[in-house]
Amino acid sequence: MIKLIQTLSNCDKSFFSGWILAHAKILLQDKAIHYNNNLINATKQRASFLVTGTDKNNAVQQSLKVLLLLPKTKANTISQKTEKIGSYLFKQKFSIAQINDYINLSGDKNIIHQGENPIVPGLMMVLYLYEKFKDQTKWDIRFLYPVHTDDEIFFYQQDNTINAYVNDILVFTIKFK
Repeated sequence: MIKLIQTLSNCDKSFFSGWILAHAKILLQDKAIHYNNNLINATKQRASFLVTGTDKNNAVQQSLKVLLLLPKTKANTISQKTEKIGSYLFKQKFSIAQINDYINLSGDKNIIHQGENPIVPGLMMVLYLYEKFKDQTKWDIRFLYPVHTDDEIFFYQQDNTINAYVNDILVFTIKFK
C-alpha cells in the first residue's frame, strides 16, 4: 500500500498544498511492479486522482482513488457528538514524530501535516489500520473531520465497517467490500 501512497504524493505539491482528503477507495488484489498517478478531474476546490499498480502483464492489481477538497474555512471545533456504533476494537494516538516519519516515508509534504498541531494524514491512519486488516482487499474510506496529533482515536467495528471516533465524534469510516 505504501507504493500507492508514494505515487500519489508525486502530484503537483504546490497546487494541492492545504487540500484535505475526503474520500479514498483502495483495491489490493496482488503485487504490482509499475505505478502510475492520473489526475481524473480538477476544479478550484476539488480534485480526483487515480493511482494504479500493475503487474508484468499490465493488469491492474492495486489502486488508490482519492477525492481531495480545498476547505473554504478552517473548522477548529466540532460540536455534534454521535453514538458509537459497533464493538470496541482499540484506541490510538499519533504524535508529531510519527507524522514526520510518515512524511519522510510517503513524500506527503502537505502543509496541513506540519506545525504545532498538525492534521494526521488520512492515509497514515489507513496505513496503520492496514497492518491490522491486511486480509481486506477492498477499502472504501470516508473522512468526515480532521484528526490532530494527540487526539485519541477510538476504533469500533460493526460487520464490515470500521468507525473511528475522537471525543465521541465520528471522524472517519471504512467499509470493507
